[in-house]
Order: sequence, then structure tokens, then C-alpha cells
Amino acid sequence: MKLKILIFLISVISVIATAVIYPQLPEKIPVHWNIYGEIDRYSDKAYAFLLAAIPFIMLILMRLIPKIDPRRDSYQKHKKAYEIVILSIVLFMIGVHWASMLAALNFLVDVSFLVKMFVGILFIITGNYMTQVKHNYTFGIRTPWTLASETVWHKTHRVGAYLFFICGFIWFALSVVNKPVVFFILISLTVGMSLYLIIFSYFLFEKERKSSENENKKNQN
Repeated sequence: MKLKILIFLISVISVIATAVIYPQLPEKIPVHWNIYGEIDRYSDKAYAFLLAAIPFIMLILMRLIPKIDPRRDSYQKHKKAYEIVILSIVLFMIGVHWASMLAALNFLVDVSFLVKMFVGILFIITGNYMTQVKHNYTFGIRTPWTLASETVWHKTHRVGAYLFFICGFIWFALSVVNKPVVFFILISLTVGMSLYLIIFSYFLFEKERKSSENENKKNQN
């Protein structure tokens, strides 16, 4: 309960603080950076309220998910992991929002460094709690094969925990290197990790299916 209140308060404070600094914001604020860490898109300063509201909206949606998931009972079993991941995601989005606000106020902000560092921390935290996530339909590594088998789910998340932790550590370690090639390496690493887990879950499921079929044939004989 304390963690839920903390996440809610942080989100509300961020929105209030945005309203406080709003008069000081220029008419155009930065909303996007390219792979060189340079601002390449601006928007009207009213957009600041949307940026501030997104983490709060995300929080509401993530509170709704356990109530509508067909396996809502699983959320009671991995409650701590879910709350930690929610906190991490909300803090990540708030961090990006305030990086934009500080840049708009002419503070020297290395957004490329901050985003890579935040992503690294988010991946490390996710990997640390991934093995606690029980079988459900909306939270975790969801492929047709993990959803079809709890065994495949648990094995995929066990491997995923290591991969997310390693990937997060690499993101964090390379956050200080502000070169386009590093960005492409990190994106490729993340995509590769995701594809591996998808393929891994497929082969696990096929192995389980064939084993089950062989067992049925033996019983029939």
C-alpha cells in the first residue's frame, strides 16, 4: 500500500510542479531528440501538460490491468514485482518529461545519456523481478507459446531475467558514450534479445508438445 501511495504522489507532484514552472517555459519546448542527442522537434508549451499527464495516465492503466486480466489471481502472487515495475516505468517517464522541461528552461541536459541510463536501470530492475511474475495475459513475456503453457512461461521468464539484466547493464555502461553507433548497438541488442525470447519460447513449446504426444502414444499402446 505504501508503494502505491508513493507512486501516486510522485505522479501528482510532477503534474503540479509542471503547472508551477509553466509560466517560465518558452512558447516552444523540445519534445524529441535525434540519435546525436540534438533537439529535432519542438511543440507548443501547452504540450508540457500532456507530457506530465502521460505517467499519471499510464499509472491508471496499469492499475486497471490486474482487474481485467483473466488470470487476475496471479497478480496477488507477484504483487511486489508488479508494483516495483510500475514504479520504475512511471519514474522513467517522469524523468524523461523533466529532462525535456529542464532543456526548455535552457539547462544543459544530456538527454541521450539520461535516456540510455534510465533504460538500463529499467531493464536491470525488470530482470531482477522477472522470475517472480506468474502466468497471466498482460504482464511479462507474452508470446502465443508462453500464454499456452505455464511451463514454457516460467522457463522463458527465467532465461529472460538473465538477458534483461545483462542488456540493462550494457545500456547503463554505455550511457556515457554519446555516439550514434552506440545507439544502434543498443537497439540491435534489445531487438535481438526480444527475438531470441520469442524463438526460445516457441522451441520450448514444441518440445513440450512433442513430449506430450509421445507420452500419449505410449499410453495408447
